[in-house]
Parts: sequence; C-alpha cells; structure tokens
Amino acid sequence: MNSFDTHCHLDLYPDPRAVVREAERTQTYVVAVTNTPSVFQATQQLIGNSRFVRPALGLHPELAVERRGELPLFQQLLPQTRYVGEVGLDFVSNDKQVRITQQRVFSQILEWSHLAGDKILTIHSRRAEKEVVEAIGANFRGAAILHWYSGSLAVVEQALANGLYFSINPAMTRSKRFPDLLRLIPIDRLLTETDGPFVQIGQRVALPPDVAQVSVILASTWQITPEEMTKVLFANLRRLLVTPS
Repeated sequence: MNSFDTHCHLDLYPDPRAVVREAERTQTYVVAVTNTPSVFQATQQLIGNSRFVRPALGLHPELAVERRGELPLFQQLLPQTRYVGEVGLDFVSNDKQVRITQQRVFSQILEWSHLAGDKILTIHSRRAEKEVVEAIGANFRGAAILHWYSGSLAVVEQALANGLYFSINPAMTRSKRFPDLLRLIPIDRLLTETDGPFVQIGQRVALPPDVAQVSVILASTWQITPEEMTKVLFANLRRLLVTPS
C-alpha cells in the first residue's frame, strides 16, 4: 500500500467503480463508509473483490431520526465488517428530540461495537464533540477515529486521554485552526482521510489517492520527509488493526 483513506463515501461518487479501480491502481487502502445500514450490501457489491477497499457499516447522525428503524439491520450486519462508520452525533439542530434520538442510536452502536471488541469506528462529531468523547469513554473495546474534527481544542485533550485518533483531510489543512489543532495531537494519533466526494481538490472532488497531499503537509509540520511521515501513518494504522478485543 502507498497510502490510506479512512473515510470515503464511495457510494456517493458518480462512478464508484472507477474510484475502486483507482484505489487498486495506486494501492491506496480505503475505508468506504456508508450512511445507512440498508446501503451496506450494495457497497459491498461495488467493492467486489478489491484488495484495497473495505466497506464500513454506518448510520449517519443526520439520518438517525429517519432511519432509526434500521438499527436491527445494523446489528445483523455488524459481524460482516471490522469498520463502522459514518456514525456519531451532529448537534447542528437545536431540536431536543432530534438530539436525544441521535444519542440513543449512537449509544446502541457503541454498545454493540464494544461487545464485538475489534471494531474500528470513524465518527462524526459536529458541534457535539464533548458528548461524543464522553459517550465513547476510556474503556471502549475497539478503536475510534474522530473524522474531520472541527470542535473545541479543549476537548482534544480528553479525546486523546480516551485513546482516540484524528483523521485529517485536505480541507482541514486549509483551515485557519489547523495549525492549533495539530499542535495538540501527537504524531502517533494521526490518520488520513478524504471525506470524498465532499472535499474538493482544486476544481474536482477528492479521490482516495489525494491523501498523499495530506501526508506531505503533515511531514512539513513535523519537519520530517514525506517518506518518514508515511511510515508513521502506516504504523498508526497497523496499531488500529491490532486493537485488542
């Protein structure tokens, strides 16, 4: 493998199979997240026998109210993959009942994943960073990645204490807050993602191989070579993959 993308919405690209082929050609390891359990098996079919792309089982918090009835399907499908995502909380809405439903759904997903013991979660936490970190806690049996973290820097310390990782995408590196965030996160808690196709690279949507651009920026920040940064990132990924149950 040359690089890895821990959060990519494969099924939302205009031509998902072309994205799979590009991942194969460039040897980019990809976690293909889903937004509802009902599209997981279709995503499996899109991936086919790919050596480098793996499906993740998700229930996006913005769909928690509408799709909470798919939780039994989520439980049924969970043994088929190590990867869980996109899941989490999104508190953009001030509706109390919406937030309560999101928390109930996320809590159930965390419980099942904890019992399974070997799951790797990629987690949405917009405007709910503190609640997400507290829900995961310090004793989660598995691994958790905060995807596209945009919250308070004060919560980062607790997230690190709870063993969480942070995945960085190209859009994050263009944020004014990025240098401050990166100063707080140890190099051994960093991973890369695209969140494609929701991130742009120039005039086009991001593709999994574009995580290489993130590696170069991280290398510059840490004042090491891109090759050394890539080795560090793969060491972090391997640590996730051997997470004890």
